Amino acid sequence: MPFLFLRIARFAGAGLLLLSLLLPWFRVPIGVKERIDAKTTVVNYVAVTREAESTPIFKLVVLVTFLAAIWIGYWRRRSDPFGWATPMAVSGCILFGVILIGYPAVTIQRCEAISAHAAWLQMQHDSLIWLGGDAFSIQEYANQPGEPDVDVKDLPRAFVVLPTPPSAVSELRLAKLPEILMWLGFSPAFCQFAGRGWFSGLFGSFVFAISFVRRKDREGVRLANFGLARHVLVLVASTMVFLVAFFIFPVVQAGRELNLARNDAVHGRCAAALHHLDSAEQWLPVLACQTDEIYQRGWLDRKLTIDSPEAKLVSAIREEVEGFPSRAAEHYSNLLDPETPPTVRGEAFRGALRLAIIDFNSGLLNSASSRLEHLTAIDPSSLKANYALQLADLRTSQKDRLERNVGEFAAVYHCFQSREKRAVLATAHRHLAELYFDRADKSRLGDEMRAAAQP
Repeated sequence: MPFLFLRIARFAGAGLLLLSLLLPWFRVPIGVKERIDAKTTVVNYVAVTREAESTPIFKLVVLVTFLAAIWIGYWRRRSDPFGWATPMAVSGCILFGVILIGYPAVTIQRCEAISAHAAWLQMQHDSLIWLGGDAFSIQEYANQPGEPDVDVKDLPRAFVVLPTPPSAVSELRLAKLPEILMWLGFSPAFCQFAGRGWFSGLFGSFVFAISFVRRKDREGVRLANFGLARHVLVLVASTMVFLVAFFIFPVVQAGRELNLARNDAVHGRCAAALHHLDSAEQWLPVLACQTDEIYQRGWLDRKLTIDSPEAKLVSAIREEVEGFPSRAAEHYSNLLDPETPPTVRGEAFRGALRLAIIDFNSGLLNSASSRLEHLTAIDPSSLKANYALQLADLRTSQKDRLERNVGEFAAVYHCFQSREKRAVLATAHRHLAELYFDRADKSRLGDEMRAAAQP
């Protein structure tokens, strides 16, 4: 009976590993497209997703390692009936460490575009669902038609994908365990969009490894193969330690370069500071997407009289902070040009969204609606812009646009793993139900109320 269980476990582990090659590992929504039902002519909205660039590489590693283990095991079995167990267990241990530690670290640290977009969506989600966020504050005015007193909560001014890296190994203490996990890739954004393929590969490699720590015949007695089990445990531990050290090293190096850049900037050595900033972003590419690094680069460019997009962004941010929203909005709008570098364009988008929210909260609905509609056209996956535009549509009775916005909002949110999304989806459907109630559309009112009750 134990051998039957082990045989089933081996096939299950191999099946999960092969299934992981077909499923997404880390998929993030980047847009929305319409899909018209040919029979009912009803317009549905589907999220356009993007897979991390690292996924095909790791899938290839899984396939090559799995096939190599089978080939080595086959040739070893010709001389030793139990020789095929060792390469199978070793390959399972290696794949378990690579999938668990390597994939999140490479994806978050080095696939900067997709990891930054995932972190941006996560920041908007947090703004909507935290205890002082939009989904909770809106309940206070839930019974007022049009919800005239509801404000949209502001977003944090600084966009962060990963915490500030340490400048020395001595700073890696137990008190910083949450930060260490995020530097290794286990950020809220990765946990939010990790796909079934990653989990399938992770559990498959684990089951595949332990299922080959088997019992064998020795002098007619069934004995546990404790030697192989011990070697498997040592291999797993050493693989984990090596991968953690390997992926923490560039983080520490990036922190060291940032510290040198900071010291050079303090002493007026702007060119040297830019050089160290470039080195930090080479060690940890995702730093190029964070607000602090973009602002620091723009500030140094201004000191060196370099007319760069980063320098223009610094001017826009300072005008926003100093109370010149019109001038800041104009500069942000210019930086939203497709020719602008993606990192600067993303930061300009966040600045323009902040100004649009200020207009909405100030009662300037026409200006807010115009800006929000422009922003959602640039990035249909922006939850915060879509949510604010829903409230503007509700107050101005823009039925068609509200229907489209709620459909796009739901399509993007269905890509999230968080269960808290249900509260926000229920709020979006209730916005549409309220407008249908005002228009006495009873049939569609019932549909939206049911969707609000079970989003």
